[in-house]
Amino acid sequence: AIFSTHDLPRIRYNASDDVLWRNTSWTKYWEKSIWILPIHRPSPCGHWVLCTIDLTSQRLFLFDSLAEQRPWKNDVQVRYPV
Repeated sequence: AIFSTHDLPRIRYNASDDVLWRNTSWTKYWEKSIWILPIHRPSPCGHWVLCTIDLTSQRLFLFDSLAEQRPWKNDVQVRYPV
């Protein structure tokens, strides 16, 4: 499933479930094992990065040609299975 970054601000600013569903349901993301999410990084120079989400292995793959690995640790919240 490929997501649009137009939905990220909606999520951040608490859009209703109806609005989010109307804009994402067409992707049928729940049927896909891999999600692709382009992300715009506004600072320091404004560029695009790519996040691939592998649901089967529960891993994120981040590609940012302008950054080191360390800065991403602040962007990704790690959840451990209960």
